[in-house]
Amino acid sequence: MNFPTHLMDGGNVVVIDIPRRLTYEISGELKKLMKELLEKENYKIVMNLEKTKYMDSSGLGAIVSKIAATRSKGGDIRLAAPQQTIIDLLELTHINQIVKIFDTVEEAVNSFEE
Repeated sequence: MNFPTHLMDGGNVVVIDIPRRLTYEISGELKKLMKELLEKENYKIVMNLEKTKYMDSSGLGAIVSKIAATRSKGGDIRLAAPQQTIIDLLELTHINQIVKIFDTVEEAVNSFEE
């Protein structure tokens, strides 16, 4: 499975479209993609969770795996448009206290300008 990505904000922010299920089977691929983005000096990343209905612990791990690396380069990882089941999971695991969450992809992308 390839994760669709697109550039926003004049190419300064990479948006990754996360699929319906982010589980062990594909979380390694997401980690690999994020590693490649960092190697290309893309440090501002938005994960579009609009379509995501289910995420397991390895999916959560993939999301938070590169936070320190992006922040050390002046960037960050932001989450956009999560459904309520994903919001509940992020709150239960306290990831909502580590990662900024936005209602829309646009809001998440624009938040890098603040």
